[in-house]
Amino acid sequence: MDEIKRVASGGEWGEGECVVRDLLHLPHKIQQHHDVAELAHLVLHDLSHDGHFGLNRAIYLIDNPEFNCLKGVAGFNKDECRLHQKNVWEKPHVFADDMNNAQFHKTIKGFAQDASVCCRDVGAVRNPDDLVELGGRLGLKNPSFFVWNMRHGNHGILLFEDGQTCARRRDLLQHAASLLSLC
Repeated sequence: MDEIKRVASGGEWGEGECVVRDLLHLPHKIQQHHDVAELAHLVLHDLSHDGHFGLNRAIYLIDNPEFNCLKGVAGFNKDECRLHQKNVWEKPHVFADDMNNAQFHKTIKGFAQDASVCCRDVGAVRNPDDLVELGGRLGLKNPSFFVWNMRHGNHGILLFEDGQTCARRRDLLQHAASLLSLC
């Protein structure tokens, strides 16, 4: 919050403040490019890149307790960033084509499980160890996760390799992850 106050009062943009500024612009970009194929994948890449949260690998899943299922939406692997242009928002409509050979994303997008991990109407994970184990099975080292409520009783889940972000950025990532729900 101090970063936002400093910027609002006319201060210069520091490194952390640039992250906040970019996050404040992200909902507008999502709305502006709502028709882009693989928009959730693009947003996950944007959040995960070094300029923002510097993750090595991250996974976005949607959990639907009502239909007792869990579905992979997007996967980020830092090693696959060579496949796309440097600024993913410069030509967002070509991102999906650029990432056709992103094997980690393909694996995550193809993931489906006939068992929900969240409690219905509560948003709490039944057993946190199950999500940590799932993260390991999907290729994450030292997985951590955030869960948030979405529309229609669904829950968004961000699994990511922990140990890479400082506590302040981790807190910001927890809030920024829910932006994936706009896709």
